[in-house]
Amino acid sequence: MSCPHQNIAFCPLYVAAHDGEMGVNGCDDGRLDEGGCAVARGMDYAAAVGRLMATDPRLVAQLRWNEEAAEIKAQRARNLRLAGIR
Repeated sequence: MSCPHQNIAFCPLYVAAHDGEMGVNGCDDGRLDEGGCAVARGMDYAAAVGRLMATDPRLVAQLRWNEEAAEIKAQRARNLRLAGIR
């Protein structure tokens, strides 16, 4: 499975990789200079998120909530535009 996030700001592995304290639980496999992340090179996304949840469940939950809120906002804007309101 590849990273399911279209916006990496919502990927818990990306956020963890770029947070000095949690970096070991992210998607940085030491080869980020090659482009992409470890998930793109075969890291098991679900297993990695499971490990991160064990150490920081609040981070994973907050990012999931943020992503869902952004999707709802975007859908509402599309609906208003299609209805000719905006």
